[in-house]
Amino acid sequence: MKTSAFRMNNHGMGMQAALETTEKIGAECGLDKKEILRLRLLAEEMFGTLESIAGDVQATYWAECEGKAFSLHLSADIVMDREIRRQLLALSSSGTNAAAVSFLGKLRDLIACILLPEHTPVSSEMLEILSMGSPAGYENGSYEWTMSQYVSAIEGIRMQDQKAADAWDELEKSIVANIADDVSISIVSSHVEITIQKRF
Repeated sequence: MKTSAFRMNNHGMGMQAALETTEKIGAECGLDKKEILRLRLLAEEMFGTLESIAGDVQATYWAECEGKAFSLHLSADIVMDREIRRQLLALSSSGTNAAAVSFLGKLRDLIACILLPEHTPVSSEMLEILSMGSPAGYENGSYEWTMSQYVSAIEGIRMQDQKAADAWDELEKSIVANIADDVSISIVSSHVEITIQKRF
């Protein structure tokens, strides 16, 4: 089962309708109230990455389910106009703002780093840790990252590496990391797609 595709932007347009439809597909696929709330929470967290980007970003959202296995998709073309570029660099360079401290905030910064290759919008230490979710790295204009690969990589070294230990603690505090089965990011040129998977 698949919902209709919702057009939305980073100013909130379309988000409420998308959240209501996410709840509806959850109910139609047999989730109880608590599970529906968790599914909605994952969608809200996903939309938060979109809202944190300046300028005018248009995106498409849809949800799918097969039995009680769900995938939430957010797809956007992020064209680097002057204001988006300025804010992404400002948010990403210091690493001290509240948004960058969160797990999803750092993923947003990772996306900024891939989209702005001529700059260094995130610290090299943070990029080194986050890039563990993408063994292939940036190749032929595309980038693939998954939370499952990231978790597996840092779990293996967190007892010997303080940066990995800090990243692990951050994951344990993350709503998305605790609820979702996996999160993936796909970047091809300026096209970004975030997918969250959850099986109830």
